Amino acid sequence: MAARKRPSPILGTAVAMIGEASDTLIARDSRFRHSFEVPVESVRPDPNQARKVFAGAELEELAATMAEHGQLQPILLARDGNASGRWVIVAGERRWRAAMLNGWTSILAIEHDGDPEVASLIENLQRVDLTPVEQARGLSRLIDEKGWTQSKAATSLGKSKAEVSALLRILTLPDEVQEAVLTSELDIPKNALIELARIEQADVRQRLLALARAGRLTIRAIRAAAAKAEGWGGDGPDETPAAKPAPQQRVSLKAVERAAAALEAACRMGRPLRPRERQTLVCLKEQIEEYLSRG
Repeated sequence: MAARKRPSPILGTAVAMIGEASDTLIARDSRFRHSFEVPVESVRPDPNQARKVFAGAELEELAATMAEHGQLQPILLARDGNASGRWVIVAGERRWRAAMLNGWTSILAIEHDGDPEVASLIENLQRVDLTPVEQARGLSRLIDEKGWTQSKAATSLGKSKAEVSALLRILTLPDEVQEAVLTSELDIPKNALIELARIEQADVRQRLLALARAGRLTIRAIRAAAAKAEGWGGDGPDETPAAKPAPQQRVSLKAVERAAAALEAACRMGRPLRPRERQTLVCLKEQIEEYLSRG
């Protein structure tokens, strides 16, 4: 009877290594995208990125954190359609800039093959350090370029239609006010900006902006100024509005009916809305809903 061959220790070691590797390798049918290293020089920012301002001190702080603890979260990249082997940042530009400050030659990334604009905006809207104006401009650009309705935008971004409408209202503020917020010259919270955008009287708005520059602007002050401008009483933007008397004038339903007929005709013709027209109709809709809520 032939002697039984003893198993090769080399083969045994190889089998063990294969078994161990199979527990950690990526499955072929994985539902997830997995990270990879990409040369920093092969990556460029998206020129349409909503975020435009990157504070130097904050970048240095992030770079120091990454140098000490490593890159804990990959950036999101899309293939650059204009150049082979090149990538465009979908999300994570601050991490990419911090990596360059550290002198890193590569950075951890995940490829994104969906709509990069939607992904970028979703991440940015979830950031607390993005200014309200940057959020509103990014949202407006997405709606215009994708041809979305506000309802579609709200669903895609996980927000209510009222939140989307309120955010877009910020864009009705004068350009100089938007730029002042964008550059941190004016530090006005998002909810206060939305309330400020409801003020149509230029002189009232200027008084409120003066309060903002002095660091004294509040929601209460804005609403008091709005109440006074509408004739409800109150002594100024810093005062609480007086009790509202019952309005003597009623809404002209004929004017509303004429506007409704014009809108219906425009819808039948299929004429697209201009951005300014869209904002006007959004404001009108909110005013109508507010009026109806009063009973």
